[in-house]
Amino acid sequence: MAQPWAMSKYRQIGFLMEAGQDVDPNEYLTNSSRIESLLRGGVDYTDKKKRYWVDEHGRDCFAIYARGLNITNSDRPVYWQWLTDSDGNEMARVVKTRWLEVRGSFWTMNLSPNVPYKVAFKLKMATSSSTIRGQPVNLKLSLPDGTYQERQANLPVSHDSWGELEVGRFPMTAQNVGKMEFAMEQLFGRWRDGLIIKSVEIKAA
Repeated sequence: MAQPWAMSKYRQIGFLMEAGQDVDPNEYLTNSSRIESLLRGGVDYTDKKKRYWVDEHGRDCFAIYARGLNITNSDRPVYWQWLTDSDGNEMARVVKTRWLEVRGSFWTMNLSPNVPYKVAFKLKMATSSSTIRGQPVNLKLSLPDGTYQERQANLPVSHDSWGELEVGRFPMTAQNVGKMEFAMEQLFGRWRDGLIIKSVEIKAA
């Protein structure tokens, strides 16, 4: 019977292959340094909607890029603009909005078992004068075990660096295997602009 560490490596190589990397299932035996470099450095999926990496403790982590999220009115340039970062991944920028609604989902079976995880938006402001900076938003997390989390937090104010806005946390138990859903939403009293959404990260807490 394969040892647990070997099963974990096969599983992680499977994620690399799913992301479009040219690797062999047995390559960790012959070229482990290349595999470890890919895992630690992270790889983007070919559709540019998701990223996979392994943290310093060997735990599986994922990011869902803005293009992989459901953003209300993001197909209308009068409300949202699509930007591209230096790696060719798309980011969504608010041109103007009064109703902010961003939703997404993720199948938790891809996560490392018995590990505490957190879900967080990766955000920043377009400029120092963005009118949406520091505004409160509602954050929601629905888990496969039937539990539901909701909290309110303020959007970041910085335009110089990316900030995290945590949605919630959960343990990766057998009861939490399934489809997880998350959301950020808020109705503003007037038009707001300047929020840039890079991704939602699901990583070990």
